[in-house]
Amino acid sequence: MSSQAEVREGFANQAMWCAKLGSPFTAQLMAGLEHSLDRQTKTGRTILDWQGQSDARGDAVALRLAGAFHALVRRGRLPDLAALYPPHALPCAEALDAAVTAALFEADAEICDWLQFPPQTNEVARSAVLYPGLMVIAAETKLPLALHEIGASAGLNLIPDKYAYRLGEASLGAAESAVNLSPQWSGVVPSGLEPTIVSRRGCDRNPIDVSDGAQLERLISYVWPDQPERISRVEAAVKLFGDVETEIDAADAADWVEEMFEAPAMPGVVRVLFHSITYQYFPDGVQSRIATAMQAAGRRATPEAPLAWLAFEQHQNEGPRLTLRLWPDGEMRVLAVADAHVRAVRWLS
Repeated sequence: MSSQAEVREGFANQAMWCAKLGSPFTAQLMAGLEHSLDRQTKTGRTILDWQGQSDARGDAVALRLAGAFHALVRRGRLPDLAALYPPHALPCAEALDAAVTAALFEADAEICDWLQFPPQTNEVARSAVLYPGLMVIAAETKLPLALHEIGASAGLNLIPDKYAYRLGEASLGAAESAVNLSPQWSGVVPSGLEPTIVSRRGCDRNPIDVSDGAQLERLISYVWPDQPERISRVEAAVKLFGDVETEIDAADAADWVEEMFEAPAMPGVVRVLFHSITYQYFPDGVQSRIATAMQAAGRRATPEAPLAWLAFEQHQNEGPRLTLRLWPDGEMRVLAVADAHVRAVRWLS
């Protein structure tokens, strides 16, 4: 169980990261809850006595609560709180704190129920760093790719070839796409083959079916409300997703990786395991099993049936970085560094 001090520290840290990632409204919401959350509601008691690791490296309780408020506001359930939400101007801290406290009493049971859901933003912008990583794999192997994603959520990053990219001076991807990704770019842009993707499969403990309106709303609720461009990006990606054959399994990541990569490889295709800002949420035992399974599969890889592991994940206190292991060689390479929402990319390779 997390202590009260740890829970409140989690809200404070989340406020800091929201501010750094360009969401002043969510930062203010988190900062207020750090101090105002108490035991007068079931929601408050559940959070302050959280049974597990409450911070962003564990159950991300602060983001669960933020998602609950956003979902209810979007549903029209809390009009007084909605009057302070974007697109309205940033309210004063006292007004927001008062409206949040009232909302906790008004919708206590609904908010508390929402806490069971882990945050799933399925940030489409991460394809802007994953896609050039896939280009490196395609260029070095000269083979088509079979994509496998863990922590896939709704699977929106399994269709990176359906998005348009402006990376530095280079225009890549699907030129006419409704999803346009153009992060601030520094460094060279990968050249050569753009990837041909022959299959797409992912897994998640709680995959989101975006064809279900309620599940799509849950996905959108985790996007910070003062970042409408991110909401629009998710909605545009969902429309493209329905036209692509993609399979998302409800499964434990380690079980799934072992099953997928113990199977015989198909010559003439690169099997690619990839993930983005998800590995930190896996228990140590799950991480260890995934690494062991990939190393074993790597030992069986050949130039005709290579294996790739592409990861965009937090690296200690330095922020996220994109790494690649490509077997038969299997050497770890750092390709790029970027922020978690991929607003800026520094390409290193």
